[in-house]
Parts: sequence; C-alpha cells; structure tokens
Amino acid sequence: MTANPMTSSPPGEALRVQGLSKRFRRNQALDGVDFAVPQASLTVLLGAAGAGKTTTLRLIAGLDQPDAGQVLLGGADAHRLEPRERNVAMIFDNLALYPDKTAFDNIASPLAIRRVPAAEIEVRVKAMAATLRISHLLGRLPKTMSGGERQRVALGRALVHKPGVCLLDEPLSSLDAMLRIELRAELRRLQRDLGYTFVLATPDFAEAMAVADSVVMLRAGRVVQCCDAQTLFDAPADREIARFVGAPEINLLPAVLDDGAAAACIGVAGARLPAPPELLRALAAGPREFDLGVRPEYLRLADVGRGSVDAALLDVEPLGLKSTLTVRNEKAEFRLVVDAHVANRLVPGRNLGIDFAAAPLLAFDRDSGRRLQADNRHMPCKEES
Repeated sequence: MTANPMTSSPPGEALRVQGLSKRFRRNQALDGVDFAVPQASLTVLLGAAGAGKTTTLRLIAGLDQPDAGQVLLGGADAHRLEPRERNVAMIFDNLALYPDKTAFDNIASPLAIRRVPAAEIEVRVKAMAATLRISHLLGRLPKTMSGGERQRVALGRALVHKPGVCLLDEPLSSLDAMLRIELRAELRRLQRDLGYTFVLATPDFAEAMAVADSVVMLRAGRVVQCCDAQTLFDAPADREIARFVGAPEINLLPAVLDDGAAAACIGVAGARLPAPPELLRALAAGPREFDLGVRPEYLRLADVGRGSVDAALLDVEPLGLKSTLTVRNEKAEFRLVVDAHVANRLVPGRNLGIDFAAAPLLAFDRDSGRRLQADNRHMPCKEES
C-alpha cells in the first residue's frame, strides 16, 4: 500500500481518511477519498448505489485494505491494526444478529469476546438496553422481534463496548417508512445524548438532511462535496448534486444572461428575471448561456399575466399537505409546490401565472455541470496534507 505522508490528525478528530483508493479488478471503487469526522458528531456518506459508501466503511473498519491512502483513528494510522484492534463498530443493513442467541447475548457478545467479567457484562448490557428502550426484549430471540426491535438490538451490540467510531451501512433501509423516520430520530437522539461518533452511509437525501452534522457526497468513488446538509441543498457544487438532493427534483431550465441593458436580466422559460447581484458576480466571467436551477418549493402561483411567466397546468401530484404542479409553456416545462387545498381547485389545461420573484436562483455551466459562483465557499472539501 502507498502511504500518504500525513501521519496524524488535528485534535478533536475521531477519524480522517486521506487519499483512500480501492480497486476491485476493473472497477475503481474509490479514487482518492478525503474527509474528516469530528469527535461526537454524525457524518453521513451520501450517494447513489455504487458511489463507494460501503467500500469506504469497510476500509475504515479494516475488513478490506486500501490500495493507497490512510485511515487515521484518533490521530493514529490504522493500517497495521486488525479490525478487532480498531475500536470501531459496524452495523450492516442485514444486522447479522445471532439467530440462536437472545437479545441479551447478542448485545453482550462484543464484551464476551473481550473477556469482560460476567458481572460487568450484565450491568452494561442492561444499561444499554434501558437506553435503547428494549429491556423487555433481553430474553427473546431475534425471530420473535419486529424489524425495529432487531435494529435496536443490533445498535446495542455495536455500542455496548463504547467504540471510538460507529459505522452504519444503510441501517434503516429494510424498514417501512414510518419506522425508518422513528428510528432515525432515535439514532440522532442517542448520538447527541451519549456523545458517540457515527458515520452513516445512505442513498436517501432526506435521511441525510434529518440527521447529519455534515455530509460527504460521493459519486463514482470520489468526494464531490463536503458540507452541512442545508448547504448541500442550497448551494450544491454541481448540477448532479442539485438533482440528487431534493424532492420534487430541482427545475433545470436553459437560460441566458442579457446584460446589455441598464439592468441585467435573465431570460428563462419565456420570462425576463432581474439578475440578483450575487448571480451576476458568478456570471461575470462565465458563459452567457447556462442552466438555471430553481427549486419547486420556491415558486409561487400568481394571477395570469401578473407573474413572471404564464404556463398551462399539465398534472397535479398530491403529496398530503402539499401538491406538486407540472406546468408547461412554449419555452419550458417545470414544477412548483403549492398547498393541497389550492391544488384541489385546479384542473389540467388551465393557464396559470408563475412567480419567480422569491426563488433563489442557481446557475450551472452547461458543459461541465459545475455551479457558477463568485467564490469557492461551497467547493468540494479537499483537505490539505
């Protein structure tokens, strides 16, 4: 393995990966992945299937070895440490509970392997079960439990020996929607209350938005952005991230900058929008033609002829309290979100006014997909060695 010259981490870091690369035959699973995880935080590895999330977790845990780069745990290079020596716990999506052992014995198994005295095991297992609200399950086998109960037992087993870092590989993916929401809130509460360090891998942007202190966005084995969850939504580094984060998906519309008049305007979807100063600075040295990103949540209905543009209603998608409207005019097709009681009064084919005035606008280079910006505040995090 080719080692990176960096050999220690700044104080307060539970984990740092530096230049991590891994190839499986012809597949480059990871290609120079860099990020750091602070102590007592919850970091999410976010990305589509095949982005490199599970491979990253396995390399951190020592289950696989990298072709290049380092894993630093508490500032120390973990290259020569076996998995059991790393003080890292990992929960897989299939949980991997012992089917013939009770919940008590499943939770106790990491302590038994470390030859902790039986009296101490009992105290620690019961304390963990009380924290996770599963004391009533300690005498039961996994097959008699619900999915959520098995999830809590697996979490108890991972945390009972107080790992320095707990790795969670899509731990909620097999649960139904309501239970997934309940358990991710429980997971976040537990992490905050007890001060654990979690690294959670998921393809679900909503899960990342709900629990993350910071998000490491992976694509094709590379880090493409590293920031807090809200920044990922508001200031995505490129067009693909903008599309990945958000539901309904962001509107991406062909646009052109007209700065020949006294007041610069953006031509988009048949509308002429005043160009915000920040966007003008971003476009100052860039192309005049670009893709404009507008999230459906920020668009508003207006009277016909009184908004930024008029468009015909194509479809209404009910979403409970809200509904998504798909509209089209001769220039573009796009979506906006309105209250359900408003959508209930609308019928397809009706002409609507659409107001862009309150919408934050994002500009993306048509060729590279990169977000056009006046500075580098939201560029991907490339740590300096």
